[in-house]
Amino acid sequence: MILLAVLLNGAALAADSSLSSNSLDAAAARYTVTTTKLFDDVVADLEFAISENNYRITGRNQIGKAIADSENIAFPRSTIIHFCNLQTAKEVFDLNPDFLLHMPCRITLREKQGDVVIEARLVPENDPKLMEITAKINAMLRRISDYAAK
Repeated sequence: MILLAVLLNGAALAADSSLSSNSLDAAAARYTVTTTKLFDDVVADLEFAISENNYRITGRNQIGKAIADSENIAFPRSTIIHFCNLQTAKEVFDLNPDFLLHMPCRITLREKQGDVVIEARLVPENDPKLMEITAKINAMLRRISDYAAK
């Protein structure tokens, strides 16, 4: 079901020829770090680092828990944390509204063989109007991930 939704969403994006290839980079870069810390400690440190960077958490998706509950099975914990700085979002929107697809920022964490994998989806840095802002956002995503991993 999830795969079908992803495929349909991708098909809808591909069908819309008005979308700017500069602002909608399908092969977004990722920043990944791994830690031996406890999952709950990583969550707490991510939340702290996000707030310390003047961002607000806008949502949490506990995918692992949802799968475990719906299938009544043991499943690795995995969570997506969404967060945004409204001032930065407005600045990005004013320069290129198509880039809104990349907002809010998100970092995932998941259990893997006794470790916790932290992964940030970096925003594309290929739009000349947004290069300064996107470089700052990506540096912040890396800092937050590194803080949570230490």
